[in-house]
Amino acid sequence: MMEERWRGLCARLAIEEGGQWERFVSAYGPEERAYHNLRHVEDCLARFDEHLELVGDPVAVEFAIWFHDVVYDTKASDNEERSGAAAMEFLGEADLGWRVAELILATKHAGEWGSGDAGVLCDIDLSILGRTPERYDEYAAAIRQEYGWVAEEDYVSGRAKVLKGLLARERIFGTEAFWERYELQARENMEEEMARLGGR
Repeated sequence: MMEERWRGLCARLAIEEGGQWERFVSAYGPEERAYHNLRHVEDCLARFDEHLELVGDPVAVEFAIWFHDVVYDTKASDNEERSGAAAMEFLGEADLGWRVAELILATKHAGEWGSGDAGVLCDIDLSILGRTPERYDEYAAAIRQEYGWVAEEDYVSGRAKVLKGLLARERIFGTEAFWERYELQARENMEEEMARLGGR
């Protein structure tokens, strides 16, 4: 299903696929990618489909979803830049390539929340925070697995910093649709994880 969707997107836009599906499988497939894998991409695409009415440029946002974690190294700080570069390598440096790369940069989640399509993409990417407690716990465990090389004390400190930063925001989700659906549960989930981490 995922492969069909990807190839269909390329065919619809008359873009030469050129073996990119196989590159996705290779990039997203390593065992150490316990969360940032093709399941995450599929989940993001499902949220995208559910909220298509919020999206101004569906083509750019869908390509951004496919590429946004294609480079994911837990020891690096430039994953979004490199993922954007990978998208531009595939799409070319025309308008679409630049738009997709800019959208991917927004998934650094460095500010409060983005606007327009960048904001929708960020909400899609963060929607895992507001799922059921069981799904959230699965996600949190997968993130810990991805940082398996980090000592427990250091991980707890770093993870708590990330959670505190998100909880300190006026709102986690910028669009009303995502805010109404996920905001309260996201805060409850993260507060519970903070408690498990010792409330640091």
